[in-house]
Amino acid sequence: MNRKLLISAISNLSTAYNLVIINVSHVTIAYQYCGGADACSAQVEAASTAVLVGAILGQLTFGYIGDCVGRSAALRLTMALSLFGATISAAAVPLGGDSSSVLTFLALSRFVLGVGVGGVYPLSATIATESSSNAERGRNASLVFSMQGVANLAAPLVSWALLAVFGVPATGSGGADPGLAWRLALALGALPGLLLVPCMGEGRGGQGGGARPTADERMSAPIAALRAEAGRPAGPSSTLLSTLRQRKYWSKLLGTAGGWFLFDITFYGNSLFQPTVLSSVFHAAAGDAPPLQGDLAHNLCAQMAVVAAIGLPGYYVSVWLMDRVGRRRIQLQGFACMAAAFAALGLAYDSLESAGAGGRVAMLLLYGLTFFFSNFGPNSTTFILPSETFPPEVRTTLNGFSAAMGKLGATLGSSAFKPMKDGISAAWGPAAGLRWTMLACAAVSLAGFALTYGFVEDRRGIAMEGAATAREEDNNGGASAAPIEGGLGAAFLTVPANATAEARVRREAA
Repeated sequence: MNRKLLISAISNLSTAYNLVIINVSHVTIAYQYCGGADACSAQVEAASTAVLVGAILGQLTFGYIGDCVGRSAALRLTMALSLFGATISAAAVPLGGDSSSVLTFLALSRFVLGVGVGGVYPLSATIATESSSNAERGRNASLVFSMQGVANLAAPLVSWALLAVFGVPATGSGGADPGLAWRLALALGALPGLLLVPCMGEGRGGQGGGARPTADERMSAPIAALRAEAGRPAGPSSTLLSTLRQRKYWSKLLGTAGGWFLFDITFYGNSLFQPTVLSSVFHAAAGDAPPLQGDLAHNLCAQMAVVAAIGLPGYYVSVWLMDRVGRRRIQLQGFACMAAAFAALGLAYDSLESAGAGGRVAMLLLYGLTFFFSNFGPNSTTFILPSETFPPEVRTTLNGFSAAMGKLGATLGSSAFKPMKDGISAAWGPAAGLRWTMLACAAVSLAGFALTYGFVEDRRGIAMEGAATAREEDNNGGASAAPIEGGLGAAFLTVPANATAEARVRREAA
């Protein structure tokens, strides 16, 4: 893995860890400062939503900055914000006499963190694709994104270990207990950024005369500078407005942004809703102590680790098949299998619940499969598609817009699922609440399948527009128009004249 891919991978590890670690920390903080999980649910929800709102702002802002000042320079800025946000989150204290206001502090710090982690999405994806050859682009970008799965597993394991070492804060202890376990868990979100500091300097210097810039230097430069270096006009050939005026990009943007929006409704809503689902699966009633110790039925960290472990292989199946099967087919089967798993969990809930321990295991496996097919599906493909679909001058901007639509969906899912479940449960019982929430996820997944079928194209083995990388400019001797099949969003795209035979076979088989 080259230097740029390594930086992108660790950046994604940092982003995912910071988003997931709060699921355990919220539980610990709610018991310590509020006396129970339900005593300050509104503040907990506000802290959960703040990071998503910050992420939307970060994706829109840093996507644009990446096109203006260069991918690497923008990534340094966004990682600095992530580092700062994680550090101040660990220092959260009540803002007044109300001990629950610690969550208000956390919401503010998590908003700053969200701006940082949001900016990582479009920048790391674009760096990964622009640093790769056409034949390896999907595999490399998937490998970078797979660090999200590593973080999803690491977060509950780290929390579990810290709680074992420092202990679970006593319920209602407030500031009398330092809460070292959850503070260290949040602070560790800054560690990947610190490790990247020595690696994120400018590219190698010292080249004299007309020596060709290194790939690192090219990635650090604004697109306009690269065009000038290549003997092209200094100004960009495309601007955001001029790109959006072209009808050929409308369906592509609908495919990348719409697919990400629908997917994140289920993925992030489901992730933040995870403690509620797992407590229903294991019939773990809320008690006087946080559900963070004991056997699997009463240990949230263990439950989250099991679900993450079931989902983790999905990332690496995507790495293996992304350039063989193609983005569109993987996204289609992912949405279809997610819909099937959610529907099975919803429709069979009563039967599985009455089946005792075996039924609970089956429910946990079904729930884990929703994450497996998310990862071997739209979770991986939505990360890649925007970074290889749009012109280089607006690539990270439109990537950031697509990612922001995803976080908008995440905000909708995370804020809607728990109230939906609670409202239905109050009217028709707890089982009905979980059942209809899972069926709603199945319906959203089917909508994602339909949108993918109509508006997502398969770009495996095809040169990215603009041939932005040094490798493409060196090797591509010409271009020819070749049609790409992929539903209503298909269009004629530029294909290198010397594309490999393997790439041609893949396109013909698509």
